[in-house]
Amino acid sequence: MKISINGAETQDPSFQGETMEEVMNAIVKSRQNSYIRRVWLDGQEVSSDSQDILKTSPTSVGLLELELAELQDLLANNLTNAKDYLVRLIPGFQKAADLFRMGNEQEANQYYLQVLDGIEWFSQVVIIIVSTQENKSEEKSLEERQKKLTDLMSQMLEANQNQDWVLMADLMEYEMIPFYKDWEAVLSRIEA
Repeated sequence: MKISINGAETQDPSFQGETMEEVMNAIVKSRQNSYIRRVWLDGQEVSSDSQDILKTSPTSVGLLELELAELQDLLANNLTNAKDYLVRLIPGFQKAADLFRMGNEQEANQYYLQVLDGIEWFSQVVIIIVSTQENKSEEKSLEERQKKLTDLMSQMLEANQNQDWVLMADLMEYEMIPFYKDWEAVLSRIEA
């Protein structure tokens, strides 16, 4: 099997294994702090996490092409995306809070559902960012922040179920907005 990494053919004998998963793991292990962005087998792009592909025997493949990228690039991109998203998420909380206070529950609930999606995405990205940092002091605060977020989300769910729109607006404006503004500061520290 021929192997091409980022457009350069290689003959490294250590890139061997019984399955494509073992071969790809050997390649990534040899290139510390990198990850597989894209994979092609015999010119066809495939998913790098497909079980069928991972279990394929290297003897059945003529050409393995990999696009590798640096983890730092991925993290920098995720960090930028998270910070950019907060610029939209925080005003979304305020808009939803204002709509709940004005009694426009239907539109407010639409914003609330969008905010919930944003919270989920942001939480997943932040876990990746924080867990890869060399300064592990943020990990402890991440656990505390996750507990606080879980508590706030429970309160918001209860307020929504009880149709307590004033409480819902207060939670968004006085709890969630400061919570995420604090995240802005954390992400800025990580970026520095």
